[in-house]
Amino acid sequence: MKVTPSQKIGIGIFTIIGILILVVGIFFIGKNKNMFGNTFTVYGTFNTVGGLQAGNKIRFAGIDVGTVENISIVSDTMVRVDMLLQSKVKPFLKATSMASIGSDGLMGDKLIMITAGGSGVTLLKDGEKIRTTNPLDFDKTIARMTKVAENAEVLSRSLAGITVQLSEGKGSLGRLLYKDDLAVSMEGAVNNVKNMTGSLAGVSSDIKSGRGSIGRLLYSDELAKSLEATAAGAKVTMSTVNDAAFGFSENMKALQGNILFRGYFKRQAKSKAKAKEAALQNGTDSTEVEFDEQEMKEIEAAAEKAQQDILKRKKKVP
Repeated sequence: MKVTPSQKIGIGIFTIIGILILVVGIFFIGKNKNMFGNTFTVYGTFNTVGGLQAGNKIRFAGIDVGTVENISIVSDTMVRVDMLLQSKVKPFLKATSMASIGSDGLMGDKLIMITAGGSGVTLLKDGEKIRTTNPLDFDKTIARMTKVAENAEVLSRSLAGITVQLSEGKGSLGRLLYKDDLAVSMEGAVNNVKNMTGSLAGVSSDIKSGRGSIGRLLYSDELAKSLEATAAGAKVTMSTVNDAAFGFSENMKALQGNILFRGYFKRQAKSKAKAKEAALQNGTDSTEVEFDEQEMKEIEAAAEKAQQDILKRKKKVP
């Protein structure tokens, strides 16, 4: 089949367009992979990369500045990530800059986000290690959220049961909300308290008015005056008793010195001595000797006679 000139021109145009498309594709791919610009590399280590892959984007301040060049396992607890960055970002990366693994949107691809370090810190050099933070383990997070959801479901069921019981008037709170018997009881208790406080107010008023023993004791002087009079009478009585006892003691001393009763008191002293000796022999201590009725009468008569003799003597003395 003979190819016409027009067909040759069409094939040439198609070939040129294909070559242009290939060049443009290579250019865009190389640009995204930082294959044609000036670049430098840094690396970081993570415990886990959470699905990060080589070729994923690296962002600094929200701008794509590089790609993940390589991911390699260093140990069972460490993964090394080599990062290929554009040279234009090098003046902004410092020794305190931090790299972390995130997501491009809620369900997007994984990427590395770099934050700027503090001011006045040395710049990060080519091939140096950048500080990193380990990403969240989404599987563990989802498991925790699932457990929280289960607990919330159990709690909601319990709350629903409590709500049903309250609506049926069960329990103290249900009776308080949906029934009147507890409210009536509380009203009765309040009325009783009011009555009690009224009674206490009346008692307090009576006491302040001086009524009753407590009122007289707190607010009246009659009881105090009566007690004072009683105390004065008791004082006079005790004074009289003391005088009588002193007079009796003086009379007994006078009788002991009287010649008429000296023999009697000697006999009494001997009787007391014998009684004391007998008590000591019997193992008892009894120093008191009781007088019988006849002896008391004799002593009273002798005392009266001695008193009369004393008075007669006083009268004879000028």
